[in-house]
Amino acid sequence: MKETFALLLAYDGAAFRGWQKQPGMPTVQQALEDALRALLGKRYAIHGASRTDAGVHALGQVASLQCGRGPDFSALQLPLALRLLRWARASPSFHARASAVGKRYRYQLSNFVQIGRTPSPTLGPPPTGDFVQIGRTPDWDRARAAMRGLDGLPDLSGLCSPSKAHKPAPPLTPWSLDDAGVLEVEGTAFRKHQVRNLAGHLAAVALGLAAPESLRELAQRKRPWMGATAPSNGLTLVQVFYPAEIDPFREAPSPRLH
Repeated sequence: MKETFALLLAYDGAAFRGWQKQPGMPTVQQALEDALRALLGKRYAIHGASRTDAGVHALGQVASLQCGRGPDFSALQLPLALRLLRWARASPSFHARASAVGKRYRYQLSNFVQIGRTPSPTLGPPPTGDFVQIGRTPDWDRARAAMRGLDGLPDLSGLCSPSKAHKPAPPLTPWSLDDAGVLEVEGTAFRKHQVRNLAGHLAAVALGLAAPESLRELAQRKRPWMGATAPSNGLTLVQVFYPAEIDPFREAPSPRLH
């Protein structure tokens, strides 16, 4: 009889072309499935809670699989950039992605906005380090005012890049932005490039290149995202949330944002 297992993972996104398998590309999912095959002699399908993009890091990615025996996951031979933090038997119905009820992401805006530097106005989905020189210091109070402007919106679909899913982006629940430019956001679901687009526009607001109220205006639009998209290397998946009754790692819960 097959059992369900959950794996708690951390990785350096610079080493991978994202989570999802791609032919001829190093990905987190491929590395995990290869390591499991080497350990168990059979390939098992791995499901991730978040299909992180190329370059995006994780401190709390969750993966799930079903297999017929309880392997010693501590014996997995993983790439140096990928770490297994914990593993646990899970409820038979547990699925890393489908069972999730929320996620927390962190964007390190200092990777994107540095004193005296600002993103290029032509920035699309950019390569790392796409900056132009400007003599301004970020004003994070302006950026926080922009975030407060999102309060009360039923969805944030205008902050997302075009995708095949066409699903609305639920509002953010808690969020925080400190004076070091570290943005943390939680939500029940996130859509394509949503956090990176949000970070890109907050950078423009903090540097005085856009008004705080412009973020709310963009969030309400139905057209494709027209603003800056922050680089992927500043984004980290911090935690995935599950209902308490099926959370495989509930013995050591992390505090929620307030």
